Amino acid sequence: MAQYLVDDRRRKPEGEHLSNVVKVRFTDTELELLQASASMSTEGRLAPYLHDLVLEAHEARRARQAQLLADLAEGKPLDDQGREALEALLARMAEQGLMRSLAQQLTA
Repeated sequence: MAQYLVDDRRRKPEGEHLSNVVKVRFTDTELELLQASASMSTEGRLAPYLHDLVLEAHEARRARQAQLLADLAEGKPLDDQGREALEALLARMAEQGLMRSLAQQLTA
């Protein structure tokens, strides 16, 4: 994919991506070329499976989190796996809260 971006005059200066979000934009012909290349390399078979897999994983995680929260609400003791899942859930929630707070500070 890097070969398509070599002559792109819209790139930002080196290091700017660390402080500002870089949005990659393609012309219609570049996008069509990338899509054609991707469909040739996977013959169009991979994308639907990946989409379904992501949805299944999301649903499984949501169900596990709902069960974990229900167990906590009922006062059931957590096993090691439950504690690790709860720790990861709380870490993600804290990270999302910090990112939201940071975004609000930057826009204010």
